[in-house]
Amino acid sequence: MILNFNKKSLEEWANFSGDFNPIHFDENKARQIGLNNLAVHGMLAMLPLKQYTTDSFIKGQSDGFIWRSSLRYPLDIDKDYQLLLKNSENKISFTLHDMELAKKYFIGSMHKSTFNEEIRQFNFSDTQIFSIDPELIKEKQQEFKATFANVSLLWIFFDALLFSLFISKHATELCVQKFKEFMGNQEQFIGDNVLFLHTNHQVYVSPQISQLNIEKVLDNINYGVMINDTTNYKDSLLINIVIPIWVKEEVSIIITMNIMGIKTKN
Repeated sequence: MILNFNKKSLEEWANFSGDFNPIHFDENKARQIGLNNLAVHGMLAMLPLKQYTTDSFIKGQSDGFIWRSSLRYPLDIDKDYQLLLKNSENKISFTLHDMELAKKYFIGSMHKSTFNEEIRQFNFSDTQIFSIDPELIKEKQQEFKATFANVSLLWIFFDALLFSLFISKHATELCVQKFKEFMGNQEQFIGDNVLFLHTNHQVYVSPQISQLNIEKVLDNINYGVMINDTTNYKDSLLINIVIPIWVKEEVSIIITMNIMGIKTKN
């Protein structure tokens, strides 16, 4: 499978998700993270990876699963990348390479899991729960289907929707103050003194959701957002975010992701 993303792809994802991180639109910012061109959104790049690996994995299965990817290096626009899969009975491993197979940009896997056992590692008892307006779900579902027509699975849409809600409603409150403290409480720094990278992504999917098609309309969807951990390095701060999703009052999907803020070298 060959992947290639262009400026139009970036604009479509930004409009859906609200992610207007300057590394995707300002070549000077992208160069500061080692690229020759604009950076592809990690969530955008993962859409076809999720669809393709799930199509290969869930045939004849009805279990829950975990999908995970390490975003080792950001992708350039207008460049071809090659997806390679390695299959076993209960697991698929994948790597996203350049066409010369010289560099692994993303590495990841998808494997069966017992969802009810996996969720025991999380404690959501004190998590603030937010509801999603059913009309918003329908509106974003139609937008997603029209824009990303090659994606057919409901869990991938929910992953994208919750990322969008995180960006629009929670990222500032949860993360910005931590990055300000990291930068010595500077008032203005986003996009100037700190650049943000999405470095890791995991999705735990229950059996009830795992094979549902995006045409399925679900209501009574609630979610939470919590910072699970933060790690300080010399020139960067890593925040681990956990987003549980309740479908009809049962936890059915859990998203975890790492966001790294890197001090720029001007």
